[in-house]
Amino acid sequence: MDLDHIASQIKHNCNISDAGYWGYYSPCGLLLRVRDLFKSEQGIKPWENVRSVEIGDWIEKRESLWEELSDHDFMKVEISGKRYRPFDLKGINSVLLHEGLLYGAGYGNLLKPTFFLAEISRKEKRGAYNIYVTVREIVRDLSTAPSMLQGNTIIIRHEIMKLLLWEKFEEMKSIKHESNLSRAFSEYGISKKSAVSLSSEEIDSAITDIAGEELPSYIHHEIGEASQRRLLGKWWKELILKLPYSRAEMFVRGLKDILSDTCNSGMLTHIIKNKKAGSLAFHIALLGGFRKLFFPEIITAYGEFRRSGDWAVIEEARVAGYKKTRVITDALKNMVMEGRVSPERIEEELIAKMSDCSASN
Repeated sequence: MDLDHIASQIKHNCNISDAGYWGYYSPCGLLLRVRDLFKSEQGIKPWENVRSVEIGDWIEKRESLWEELSDHDFMKVEISGKRYRPFDLKGINSVLLHEGLLYGAGYGNLLKPTFFLAEISRKEKRGAYNIYVTVREIVRDLSTAPSMLQGNTIIIRHEIMKLLLWEKFEEMKSIKHESNLSRAFSEYGISKKSAVSLSSEEIDSAITDIAGEELPSYIHHEIGEASQRRLLGKWWKELILKLPYSRAEMFVRGLKDILSDTCNSGMLTHIIKNKKAGSLAFHIALLGGFRKLFFPEIITAYGEFRRSGDWAVIEEARVAGYKKTRVITDALKNMVMEGRVSPERIEEELIAKMSDCSASN
């Protein structure tokens, strides 16, 4: 098996995806993703600096490549003489899994196609789900989702989780006052004060450990998402296709995330059951955008939890959050069934109302 040939084909599709969607990122978001992708491709550690000339040349060449590929179709992936469609996960992985490799393909935010090839560190079976944890990413695109659900397969990307934690660690250091991020890292023994004196290697070791501890929570986010499939059926998938590149799409995706995290088999249920204070702190710290708008109860509950240590407060917020999000989901489904759904109506009837309720609270 020619791994270099396989990787080059997958990378070609990654470049086509990036060529079509890089313009949808914010300038700051694109800059961070490009920097991280450069480091990944060059084998540079997250904490290592890069020469501006070196990355500048790389960006210039990559932009030229994106321009060249902007109207190209994805290519089939040839493995040992057989060609597979780029989204044929079952077919491609039926070959690559024997080599300790995992291929991922799907659609992320803004319906951006995403592809990656990574080495598998471990596999486990949990009920109906096959769970793969990957380590070194051989090729990937600009997307940096730390976990994915594909059918009954759950993929946890350890390298991407570490990258996310590195970025949050740097963000934590830049915040002068105590924050939810600093509280999250302190639960794992890293205070703002100690962060200054730690070497890059010590921080890397600590972040590797934190990522390992956080893996089960991400697994349960995906299990929670899978458990909501009956609620979020065919209508949901069809709706997403009607809302690309809009605030309404982010709203709808945020709704799914809160349902996944607050349901009986989701992330928060796992955190509460196992009393994982560090995972709870990171959940709060990373709660942003529409997810924070949906679920303000958890912010209030976390403040009480920090004073009392009472997990019942968090459980009460979880249940309330799920019930409220179900109501919003039912309202959204009714809009779809009545044939009156559109980005504008979601803005007017759901986002505006949620924003008003949040402001009044």
